[in-house]
Order: sequence, then C-alpha cells, then structure tokens
Amino acid sequence: MFKHHKYDSLLVLITLAQVGLLLLPFVTEISLLGLCALVVLNVFLIGTNYQCVAHNFIHNPFFKDPALNRGFSLINSLGIGLPQSLYRIHHIEHHRHNNNPERDESSTYFHGKFGQEENIFSYSILGVLRTDLVMLYKQARNKSILINLEVIFFVAFLVLLAQLNWRLTLGYVVTSYVLGQIFALWENYCEHHFADYTDRKRDSVSCYNSLYNLIWFNNGFHQEHHFAPQIHWTMVPQMMEKLPQDRVIVDFCHLSNSFSAYRQNKKRPHKVALRIV
Repeated sequence: MFKHHKYDSLLVLITLAQVGLLLLPFVTEISLLGLCALVVLNVFLIGTNYQCVAHNFIHNPFFKDPALNRGFSLINSLGIGLPQSLYRIHHIEHHRHNNNPERDESSTYFHGKFGQEENIFSYSILGVLRTDLVMLYKQARNKSILINLEVIFFVAFLVLLAQLNWRLTLGYVVTSYVLGQIFALWENYCEHHFADYTDRKRDSVSCYNSLYNLIWFNNGFHQEHHFAPQIHWTMVPQMMEKLPQDRVIVDFCHLSNSFSAYRQNKKRPHKVALRIV
C-alpha cells in the first residue's frame, strides 16, 4: 500500500486524528476549558501536519495507488485548513527559490526593510493574510482538477459544521486553523532565520536534537532536506555529511531560533537525531 516506507502510516494517522479532534466537540459536550485545551492541541497538530505530513506528502506521495493519494489529499485539506494542492504550489515555489527575497514570497526577507529579515511576529501573523490564494488556485487548476474537489470538500466540511453549530465552528474550528497556520509560519521562519539564502548548502537551519526529530519525523534535518528535497524523511539524515560545518545549527528545536543572535557552528554536535531506517 505504501510506496516509500511503512512509517508513512504514522503521518496518515496524524491527519485522521486531527480531523477526529475537530469533530469531537460536535458529537460530545466539552467544557470551555476543555475546548481551549483542544485548540492548543489542534494548533500543535496543524503545525505538525504542515511541517511533517503535508510537507512530506508533497515530496513523496505516500501511496502506490494514485486514487489513494488523491483521497488523502482531500482529507488532509481538512487537516491543514487549506486545500493540499494550494500548499503544494506554495511549497514548491519555496524550494525553487530557497528564501530568496526577490523570488520567494515566503522568504523571511520578502517584507523586510533595508535588506533585513522581517520580524517574526509580523511574518507569522500577517503571513496568514498575505498568501495569494487566487494565484495559487489558478496555478493548481492548470495542473490538476483535484484542486476543485479539494475546495468543494473543504467548503462543504465547514458548511456542515456551521449547520451543526456555527459558534463552535468559528470559535473552535476556524480559530484552530488560523492559529495553526500562524504556528506553521513561525516554524518556517525559524527554519531559515539567519541562513544564507545565496548558498544551496547554507540556506536553511538544522537541529539535531534526537527527541525533536523523533517527534517531528526528522524535521530538524532541514538543511539536509533543502539540499536533497527528493529524499524520503527516513533517509534524510544521510545528507548531513554532504554539507559544510559552518552553517546555522540550533539546539533543542527550531523554535529556539525565534529570537536568537546569529552564531556559526564550528563543529557538528556529537549527538544527532535518531535515524529511522
């Protein structure tokens, strides 16, 4: 069933769990405190989906059967709160230009001033509003009619929930989507903060904490991924030895790069992430 690795089943389960959590308050009574806790969990899972599930699905579709991949694309659109095909176009452009401020609209420099990076708050919060969904839709439509199905599926999902409880739809589901996308943008900022976008081997930030990479499916190997985006996430640590040592590496997780001052790492850490093969 799975085209590349059986561990991709874990990524599929994350999406199914996400959709289940979004539906949970509609089928059972949950307190206000419980709803707030679920929103926090949803935000984390949406960020996880963008960084790990939707992201890896773009580069290496999970299933051998194209019909299963199309079906997953529909379901995962509910997971990330955006048609998967739109995110695919946006992400491919990001890889094509690798944070270049003149070509990559998701660049940390794109809205910066005087050649500097934009601050992380405006990048993450305003970034939700800046994405040109119409342009992405036109590009996706030129490649496949799947985008039309995703849009219909996603809109129908929200309409159905609104019919059940419109207050819960706005206050819980839509809030989770918006905050989740802000979190995903914040993470993306940290994955490129202070990196050298002019160098294909130094244009991203890596993190080799074992726990972080175990929980987030080797997402810490971000420079390695940008260097070889076609490599499956279980194999991406192998690219580490092909990269220079004088590049940006952060400790613990990418979020620790949120407000950090630049420092070059003269040598690689002794402990690297757990490699799943």
